Amino acid sequence: MIELFKSKKKNKEKPIQPDEWPKHVETLNHASFDQFINKYPLSVIDFWAPWCKPCKTMLPRLRRLERLYVGKVAFGRVDTQIEKDIAKKYNIMGIPHFGFFHHGKKIGSATGVKSVGDMKELIDTYLSKY
Repeated sequence: MIELFKSKKKNKEKPIQPDEWPKHVETLNHASFDQFINKYPLSVIDFWAPWCKPCKTMLPRLRRLERLYVGKVAFGRVDTQIEKDIAKKYNIMGIPHFGFFHHGKKIGSATGVKSVGDMKELIDTYLSKY
């Protein structure tokens, strides 16, 4: 029993190979969300909806951030209009909403339109902690 526990812990700490990191902002759904947030040491999830103009503003910024943090941070998006259960689970009340996850555990959040610089500050803060 102890051996099983130890092996699980080792798998979490195993470094992710460069080819395992997403090459773009991933669109997530109920089938892929948990696997995505559990896999990476730091993932940023954009909770958005198609009718939300501020949300549309953020996608190009996330794509830019994804290129800046390749191999360090995984970026994903969840359409809250379709994935209502995920939004409810994480108590998403306003969008755009950014959830920061460390191996599946929510470690922080931010709401509203953010500049690339603002997002970099948040991401750098979480990278320095985890």
